Amino acid sequence: MEIVRFRSAFGAIVLGIVMSLATGLVKNEPGMSIPEIDRFGYPLVWRVTDLNGPTEYIVTNLGVDTVFWAAVSLAGLIILSRITVRSGETADHRTLLMVLVLFVPLGLAMDLIHECGHAVWGTAVGGRLTYMKIAYLEIYPQLAITLNFELGLARVEGLKTDFSHGFMLIGGSMTTNIASWLLALVMLGAKLGSDTQLVLKIMGLFGLLDLPFYVVFPQIGLRHWIFLGGHTPEPLMGSRMVGIPDPVFYTIVFLTTLGLTFLYFESLRKKALSGIRRGETLPE
Repeated sequence: MEIVRFRSAFGAIVLGIVMSLATGLVKNEPGMSIPEIDRFGYPLVWRVTDLNGPTEYIVTNLGVDTVFWAAVSLAGLIILSRITVRSGETADHRTLLMVLVLFVPLGLAMDLIHECGHAVWGTAVGGRLTYMKIAYLEIYPQLAITLNFELGLARVEGLKTDFSHGFMLIGGSMTTNIASWLLALVMLGAKLGSDTQLVLKIMGLFGLLDLPFYVVFPQIGLRHWIFLGGHTPEPLMGSRMVGIPDPVFYTIVFLTTLGLTFLYFESLRKKALSGIRRGETLPE
């Protein structure tokens, strides 16, 4: 157990270093900025490029970012390790290592599903996909590596009504939510190997969080994924354009998130079922 905890902490530190360095490729611009100067790094800017001068590196900010991402990584590992094993068992170092390795690529895979959702549902209501991109990879209209980072971007043109535009906006998070339900049902109904279960659970967790994060975080000044992604509550805006009242939409988001949480967290599901059974057996 102590070895697993040490390896988890060490893995989180390594991941924190890698993630903080990776953010040096992601722009972090204030509301007003000088066109010749680009700032990179999250949550604090640690790399500043200037067309008229050398690149500046802020070591102190890089250190703070490393500590932040290491803490986030450790918290994520703890949460993910709890959903990768059956109730009462303990995750071993191999499982935690796989979580470290798979976390980013599977997150980008679910991000691709999100953008494909915009494309599919937008096309279904009369739009036309003109551009799609994940991270540095342009997917449509051609496969290419780009210089600018975008967590996810899908442009759908030709939408003529508020309803069609709103439906396209909802389509991204709606698709990842549906995908999360399907993955959960597959895991419950099929006999899968432990590695396959792990892959599906990590992807499912991203799908579970996609909708509530996109609704809540942009309304409190954060981005879709705290520091990355969209800065407006895209699904909520789409629901309003479609004509869904806010209370109804918030209720739907709450119920689907609650349902997925019970499916992916077996211990919570067992406690809930146990509580229901105890309530049924109470004398009248």
